[in-house]
Amino acid sequence: MHTSKSTVSKIAGAVTLGWSDSPKGRQRIRAAVSRTVRAALRLRSRPFSPGAIGTALVVAPHPDDETLGCGGTVALLARSKVRLFVAFITDGGASHPSHALYTPGMIAEIRKAEAKSAAAILGLEPDRLFFLDAKDGTLAGLHGKGKALIAARVADMILETKPDAILLPCRRDGSSEHDAAFLIVADALARAGLRPRLLEFPIWARRNPLLLLKPMLTSRIIWRHAFPQMRDLKTMAIDAYASQLRPIAPEGTPALPPDLASEFCRPEEFLFEQ
Repeated sequence: MHTSKSTVSKIAGAVTLGWSDSPKGRQRIRAAVSRTVRAALRLRSRPFSPGAIGTALVVAPHPDDETLGCGGTVALLARSKVRLFVAFITDGGASHPSHALYTPGMIAEIRKAEAKSAAAILGLEPDRLFFLDAKDGTLAGLHGKGKALIAARVADMILETKPDAILLPCRRDGSSEHDAAFLIVADALARAGLRPRLLEFPIWARRNPLLLLKPMLTSRIIWRHAFPQMRDLKTMAIDAYASQLRPIAPEGTPALPPDLASEFCRPEEFLFEQ
């Protein structure tokens, strides 16, 4: 095990001229790969327009995924008079495990308030937010009745809203919770018997752009929404999630790595449609 890791490290170090041997070097390599992948995505993409979308449902595994991954698109849909809903599957309470002062329940309440603030900034109406309050950190381990219960609740929501499109994190996003959320939505759609468009957006895949290669190659359509005029609006919505962007004392590091947080402030978003 240790020998294998050492060999991989040596190879990576040789290929990258030693850059991968330091955190700053790895960050530079990741940034370079990210720029290359974004350029390739632009070449394959089409400009996004709400078009025939009359009703849309955004599914966020955690409070902040809706803003980080597709906040610019959400703002566009809201301003285009699309009937727009957001469903938060988990309560987000596991973002600060074993915090000295805040319990998971307290963190969950903070994140719910932040979600409402971010939604208002993006132009969503408060009565169109659904909080399912599943326990954060449990989605990937749900089986049997537990998984069926969440899927049934999502199915009820889909039947109630009847969306033309569902926006949700990529099916393989580099997060077990996000991957599980995609499967829950797929189960819910089967229960509801509806087939809206699925528009997938990357979250953690932005930190590992190699995860974007498969959807880039296999997606039927890649949509790009460029929104330089609304960049400040999305940044304000992201800033509403202070519990994720800044350390909660006495902790010294934020829940969301700063280099990843900065990725979401770019004035463009990509949506993958299979």
